[in-house]
Amino acid sequence: MYGFGASAHLTAQLALAEGLHVHAFSREPAARALALDLGADWAGDVTDAPPVPLEGAVLFAPVGDLVPVALRALDQGGTLAVACIHLTDVPPLDYQAHLFRERTLTSVTANTREDAHELLALAEPRGVRPRVTTYDLAHTDRALEDLASGRVTGAAVVRVG
Repeated sequence: MYGFGASAHLTAQLALAEGLHVHAFSREPAARALALDLGADWAGDVTDAPPVPLEGAVLFAPVGDLVPVALRALDQGGTLAVACIHLTDVPPLDYQAHLFRERTLTSVTANTREDAHELLALAEPRGVRPRVTTYDLAHTDRALEDLASGRVTGAAVVRVG
């Protein structure tokens, strides 16, 4: 999982509950620590090579520069899913380094209400629990600043009322 924020920390818990191996990549030390605390096999910086070739990867960070990094980390036949609504420009790919050996690059569309219902039905019996930093509505600007600067580990929630 490239980018270990709100969505990734929930996805990691689901993957671990299903017995999958999880490798987390984040520029933030606190996010890497959270990944390990949740049970990830390994956590490193976004530019680190994983300890083993990856069967699949999900890009949660909206950083196009990470697409070739993640593709290079894939094993033969591996898939990279880009799970971003917005993504900065992807640099040119080198066929031999990034796609050769049947690697797949795919994108994921936005979630629907039905997707949310399915997620909740999977999460509850598997013990998925979000790590949340809560902000009062009056401090929404601070929440956005904290998100932008990497000071939120897990999810940020703005409390109304």
